Amino acid sequence: MPLARLAGLTAVARPEAAGWGWGRASWRGRVGVAVTARHSTRAKLLVAATGAPRRLASRGRGAALLGLETFPVDRRLHQRHDLDGALAALGIPPAADGVFRLGLPAPLRRHGERWRQRVASGAPVAALLPGASNNPAKRYPAAAYGEVARRLLGSGVVPVVLGGPGDEELVAALSRVPGVRLAPLALPLDLAAAVLAACDVAVGNDSGLTHLAAAVGCPTVALYGPTDPARTAPVGGATVLVAGTFRTAASWDTLPPGQVAAVAAALARRAALAEEPPTGYHARGGGPLAQLAEQGTLNP
Repeated sequence: MPLARLAGLTAVARPEAAGWGWGRASWRGRVGVAVTARHSTRAKLLVAATGAPRRLASRGRGAALLGLETFPVDRRLHQRHDLDGALAALGIPPAADGVFRLGLPAPLRRHGERWRQRVASGAPVAALLPGASNNPAKRYPAAAYGEVARRLLGSGVVPVVLGGPGDEELVAALSRVPGVRLAPLALPLDLAAAVLAACDVAVGNDSGLTHLAAAVGCPTVALYGPTDPARTAPVGGATVLVAGTFRTAASWDTLPPGQVAAVAAALARRAALAEEPPTGYHARGGGPLAQLAEQGTLNP
């Protein structure tokens, strides 16, 4: 898993439906500390199965019955702080609140730049990230993405669609918009990171690719509907646009494609001038979005 190695991690894929038996056979006696960032019972069973001297999990869902050390999670804070209680128990400082950057090695950077030259030599490039396979309710409508693409093209920005497994229909729908380019479907994450780092702006839902775009430093417009950006906004920094009220019925109509495209085009222009994009702006409804597209902090 090359992307994990970029972050200095060793990743091991868990087989589908693997539980206690796999955890015991694979990890018992091999680790000194086992921690889960997930709140599920299955995750806590896996931690318990390791037999590690220190085994930590969030309170509830059987953690105490499994003999795990438990820690509190304050869900009013961003998810980056969900393990702060475990870190404190281990004598480690809490997660920092600053912007996170995932550095890419030179070969990956060059790969991204070569891809960009093939796709749109000399023109600004916008990555459109329409998927969110684990929760379809988080998806900005495909038709709205199509209109965003058309408006970006009208602004001289080339839209390129990136998708992961399960996004085939969304990608196919956007491919029918004249002028839209497609990246290979389901790129390995290290290559996806290289492509996103080479773009001038990314527009996406609360999804893995959107978070990856922000982490590698691509100016990012993150579109939020049913999820709460206070909990899940990209740690790489992003301009966050919120539709309606958190946890209400779908209200994507409050994020008109024209205004989303205006924000994205403004960020792309800033990127072309090598200016730092603004981040952390939360807009609800059409009015503030129009202001965001027009205000001097966005426009070059």
